[in-house]
Amino acid sequence: MKLSVNGVTATVLCSTLLFLSACGSNAKNDSAGEQTSPQPSASQVASPVTLKVLITGDWMNETWKGIFLDYEKSSGNKLDVQTLPGGAQFEQLVQTKIATKDVPDILFYYSDQGHLNKIMPETNLIDLSGEPYMSRINPVVKKYYLQSNGKMYGIPTSGMNVGGVLYNKEVFKRLNLAVPKTYDEFLALCEQLKAAGVTPLYEAAKDAWPLQIYTFNGFGEIINAQPDIIDKLNTHQTTFDQTEAYLELLQRQADLKAKGYLNSDLFSGTYDMSLDQLAAGKVGMVIQADWAFPVIEEKYPDAEIAMFPQPFVNGEAYVPLSDPRGAYAFKATKNEAAAKQFLEYLADPQTLSVLYEAEKSIPSWTGVDAPVNPGIAEIKAIVDTGKGIPFFNGLLNVAIGDTYPALLQDLYGEKKTPAEMARAMQENYDKSAKAAGLSGW
Repeated sequence: MKLSVNGVTATVLCSTLLFLSACGSNAKNDSAGEQTSPQPSASQVASPVTLKVLITGDWMNETWKGIFLDYEKSSGNKLDVQTLPGGAQFEQLVQTKIATKDVPDILFYYSDQGHLNKIMPETNLIDLSGEPYMSRINPVVKKYYLQSNGKMYGIPTSGMNVGGVLYNKEVFKRLNLAVPKTYDEFLALCEQLKAAGVTPLYEAAKDAWPLQIYTFNGFGEIINAQPDIIDKLNTHQTTFDQTEAYLELLQRQADLKAKGYLNSDLFSGTYDMSLDQLAAGKVGMVIQADWAFPVIEEKYPDAEIAMFPQPFVNGEAYVPLSDPRGAYAFKATKNEAAAKQFLEYLADPQTLSVLYEAEKSIPSWTGVDAPVNPGIAEIKAIVDTGKGIPFFNGLLNVAIGDTYPALLQDLYGEKKTPAEMARAMQENYDKSAKAAGLSGW
């Protein structure tokens, strides 16, 4: 399941850049001092056309408005951009449009296998495998996302969000605390914060979706130790409730509450409140992803917030990666040349530099010279060594569904044991797999 909160909130600095973008900000100066924009190459169409673009409103921001406008200026084409509600409603509306043959030329959509399977890429999407720019996509992204049966159907349109533990550096300095390397050290750190009168961790159980990040992060250790575990889950050779390491992971999450490490307003806590409390130094840590940094920068520019990897039990430092967003072209388009041209434009290094200058996330493309948020500098260094593992939900052949956060609420509320929660999760997964006609069900 893809989280709808993956959209970027612009900071003041970003807003300045975005205003420039609306005036053609991905233009660069040539040697004569004139501004030039990335120009369509071999795929230039003979006459202007209008491309219908479908995107969720959760992802539409000033950066993309500027990029879309600059594309129109540089190509002569027009974009009819239609925004839809986010989350499950977006998925359903996209599937309805496909079923009724009311598809756009370009679709901005999720890139993970479960969501991509729902829109039947082999049947509906243009194969982009042979496009020259595909070689510049980050190898991790090409390996796990935007593809089906070895063919690439989309390009990444966001950075690789990373999961980990946000922490207040001022609190750590004041209490002389060190960033933990192992899970035992992490628990000891929680004890130190608790003893100092600081809530160790904030979990937002009212919003529910943030509860997933703990297992999205922690499942990386299972994949690292059992590289075939996802294949076995996808082919029904094993189940979540039969995976002992997953049950142990759920127990560790439940223990955070049992040990008194969580906020007292757990079930009324929200995502926004978690960042408020972290920035104010009332809590030491929040288990989250780096999409939180633009929000923190905008609301709390003076707060010293950074991120460390959620420690593996064995002490290895791997970084969990969330699936990037993607852009796809439909086979049914009457403007295939223009649709490909648009994707080529999005893949242009100048366009990407504008995108990542605003996002400050780890690029999903190679060769992009753009800053990352200082708070994830240490984590990026780990990713650059190849120690990145995708969120497990993005590797499943069907999405685990919107029921997963509710099951984690039940875990924290002691309505379900880890075994009961995993069994309920598997039952939901079984239903989705059967509905999708997957082999093994």
